[in-house]
Amino acid sequence: MNYAEDRLDRRARADKTGATVAEEITTDLEKAHHVIQTHFIYTSTGAVSTDDVDSILALIDAHELAGRTLRDCGKIRQSVFHFGMAWKICQLGKQHDTDNCNEWRAVGDYAQIAEIAGFPEIGILALLYYRCQGRLEPFSVTHDESHLSESIGCGCGCGMELCGASPCFIAFPSESNLVQKILDAFEELERTAFESSLSAHDILGHLALISRSKSPIEMHFQEMNNFLTNKMTIAQPILQFWDNQMESSSMFQKLPTVNMLLLLKLLFTSPFGGSVLTLSCMSIPYLSILLPPSSKEGKRMAKEYKSHNAYFVFIRSLVLGERIKKHRVGKVMHNTPVWDSAFQSRDGQKEKSLSYYFKEVIRDCGSNKSVCVLPRLMFPHPPIYVVGDSHVLSLAWQTLRFDDINSYEHLRTATPFPATGLKAYHLRSSTQFFTHYNFHALLRRLPNQGQNRTIILSAGEIDCREGIGGTLLKGYYRSCNEAVEDTVLKYLGAASEIALEYNLQILIMPVAPHAYRSEKNGKSVGRAKRRETMYLWNKVLRSELKASKWSNVFLLDYEECLQYPDRTSPVGYVLNPCFNADYTHTNNAIVPLVSEAIRNSGCNLNFL
Repeated sequence: MNYAEDRLDRRARADKTGATVAEEITTDLEKAHHVIQTHFIYTSTGAVSTDDVDSILALIDAHELAGRTLRDCGKIRQSVFHFGMAWKICQLGKQHDTDNCNEWRAVGDYAQIAEIAGFPEIGILALLYYRCQGRLEPFSVTHDESHLSESIGCGCGCGMELCGASPCFIAFPSESNLVQKILDAFEELERTAFESSLSAHDILGHLALISRSKSPIEMHFQEMNNFLTNKMTIAQPILQFWDNQMESSSMFQKLPTVNMLLLLKLLFTSPFGGSVLTLSCMSIPYLSILLPPSSKEGKRMAKEYKSHNAYFVFIRSLVLGERIKKHRVGKVMHNTPVWDSAFQSRDGQKEKSLSYYFKEVIRDCGSNKSVCVLPRLMFPHPPIYVVGDSHVLSLAWQTLRFDDINSYEHLRTATPFPATGLKAYHLRSSTQFFTHYNFHALLRRLPNQGQNRTIILSAGEIDCREGIGGTLLKGYYRSCNEAVEDTVLKYLGAASEIALEYNLQILIMPVAPHAYRSEKNGKSVGRAKRRETMYLWNKVLRSELKASKWSNVFLLDYEECLQYPDRTSPVGYVLNPCFNADYTHTNNAIVPLVSEAIRNSGCNLNFL
């Protein structure tokens, strides 16, 4: 569940042995294939794993290794299959009373790779199914020696016929009563009328009150639960993934903290809204109690699972906002908490119920259908999809307002569809990496295929933060200016090709400056360099896109409105504190700026 660390481990091994990363990938895949083909028993009806515990554990490790390796070279269809198989074999290990299977990790890896494949809903169902102690069907996979060659069929060379056959291999039973119960609970949550006046400000106030108590976390959790249940309807127990207070006799099992954070991310960032978004917001008060940053568990998450913890901190900021005294609301610039809109009446229209749609996706993936288009949700307004790195969440679930040339006001719900870890450099067609696959998988799922459509695209912050400068400059560029300019030009060229391929007009978000940070922790030099890189990045973007050189690609030019003077910064400014979410991302106070930038971008407003 730590894909960044996995890549660093492989790179370190390559440096140590003198091999290239590509050679390490080939070696790892061959190692995984050997174990898989050695420890499976082949019969006339298919391949089944041995009942030997050591062989079971070896198979789990081999499928996980294959999944990681295939992920890192962009072969996501095959990677999903192997992570799914690892989860299935974990359950076989549990039947033999071995505690070494780590099923929590296997289902987490599977849910995460399902998201990278472009199917966050499959990851959501997998994690909830695991929490309900759902059983996986006994597996028998067809083995064909012709599939031992990677060049034949859609597999990776493992010899398993189902490898890579589906855009997202379904590891849990597709026709399960338990899955249906989970979907029914979502439907009930969708129909719930939330009449409570409970606001994000109220939640923050109660969290502050609880934090002053020295009682155990268990008592804090119960106090928050009493506070919420007295004021609003809570989802059915089958959806309460944050509840780790259940009895040992419960039909549910406790989710490890990292799985809870992953599930929160999938719920909040998946492009469905409605009950999926409501559940994510509902979990935030509970998770805030369970995971205070200063606690032992909070520190462990920040150290061992940086990406998952960072998403939690960011999403919490977006859902609850910051505590502002009531008499100052409306008088100071602040973000609009997602909580305050997530529980409003759902008057929007949709073609299909969430339950029907999820079952349709499971069925299509099971039948190896290549594309599963998102439902046309209208909640609360027609969507404009915001695709790209984690900065797309700054606009998540907010209403963008802009007038057309006839002064007619348009309202669009900014609907997030992130490709976590996406760099601008990854958009190049030659890229073989999971972020590139993820990005195109998301675009293929957008509705209204074949029609002129608009997306908002965010990329570049990670390039500026870790991908431009340093050792990358050696032998390639004479200066950082040249490196930045070359990367931006490749980015815009790729974006223009993508706009043509998918019939899109693309609105490019600038890279927002980072917020002020103290120099006490010894990272001031790196931060100063990043600020200079971001300045150059936005300067080149502005120069290139104002000239209208790139077909169907437009700049949302609001970055200068985010600046706040600071004499210690090498560029003379930092992020205005009004827009700060977590020192790296902006909050959704940028929404009016983005709406204005859309009007002034020169794009065709009729395509929005």
